[in-house]
Amino acid sequence: MRLLFVTQSLDVGGIETSLCRLTIDLTRRGHAVTVASRVGVLSEAVRSAGGRTVALSLSLGSPLRVLRDILCLRRMVLNEADVVHVFAAKAAVLLWMATRSMPRSRRPLIVSSLMGLQASPEEPEWKKRLRASLTLVGADLVVVTSPAIGEMIAGLRRTPRQKVEASVVGVDVPEALQPERVLALRSSLGLNRNDRVVVTIGRLDPGKSHELFIHCAAVVASRIPGVYFLVVGGGALESELKSLVETLGVADRVHLLGERIDATDLLSIADVCVRPGVVDGFVGVTVLEAQAQKVPVVSFDTLDVRPAVTDGVSGILVPPGDVDGLAEAIVRLLDKPDLAERIGLAGHSHFMKRYWIDSVVSNLLEIYASANGDQVD
Repeated sequence: MRLLFVTQSLDVGGIETSLCRLTIDLTRRGHAVTVASRVGVLSEAVRSAGGRTVALSLSLGSPLRVLRDILCLRRMVLNEADVVHVFAAKAAVLLWMATRSMPRSRRPLIVSSLMGLQASPEEPEWKKRLRASLTLVGADLVVVTSPAIGEMIAGLRRTPRQKVEASVVGVDVPEALQPERVLALRSSLGLNRNDRVVVTIGRLDPGKSHELFIHCAAVVASRIPGVYFLVVGGGALESELKSLVETLGVADRVHLLGERIDATDLLSIADVCVRPGVVDGFVGVTVLEAQAQKVPVVSFDTLDVRPAVTDGVSGILVPPGDVDGLAEAIVRLLDKPDLAERIGLAGHSHFMKRYWIDSVVSNLLEIYASANGDQVD
């Protein structure tokens, strides 16, 4: 099968990282994968995984660049794809412009997935709905990736005729780190062997609510010695968050590490992984990466996280924005190793059934083939 994925960019992010993982597994199974997007730091990773990348400008304000993108997409759709799967609003609009004059018999199946709802907690409802509508424009089939996204789609004026619920984000289970690597990693972070670690991973932008994590860290640090908090990711809010850490007096306990290529390794030394976001969208790749390594997850209780986390079973959920509740959940897991182990194992078991990359790819191929009336390999 020839698969064309179209998205906003290949910079570091949840869906972008997942596209690399999808490429690895799909090409291993003998399928051809092309990713069309803006060039980003993950472009080479896609190529190294066996896929092909095609650069788009996605500059809707430039008529010449729009025309180039449309012609590029049209050529690929007509000649190089059996299925096109789009993940972003701008990309979907350009794809629609490239294919709207094509008869259905001449073009491949077009699939769309809305991967996020709000850019920030303050984003107005109209903008959220507009982005959702544009992402789904022209799609023959919509893969709904979370309950919150399903509710948004159901409330649109024009809803897609064909929908299926499935994950498009999968995570592999990494090999366990060798003991010497664990010690070296801890040492590089200034951590002793017995220091405990709480991690959150994500871009430093308003939609991730890192300020809530830092306030929570201050509460936990005042109650438990020897616990350190790692914030992994870069972004526009870095200086603002550093100032918050200084203001709260926890610079010795909270470390902003910036972007790291070893985020998976950092999760492996974590006692707890926290998802501090309060906006709905997709469950979050870092939640799945933590569950893949049996690290217990604490999250605010948003609709989208529930498919991966059942409160008290495969993670702990607290009311959105409740910093004290978040801190209490972390303290419970740190104080009760048996509880942390049980939740970590339950999260891993659920992850393997629903979000393991092998399961995700098999399910997606069945969806594509069924919609096309083909047999899947």
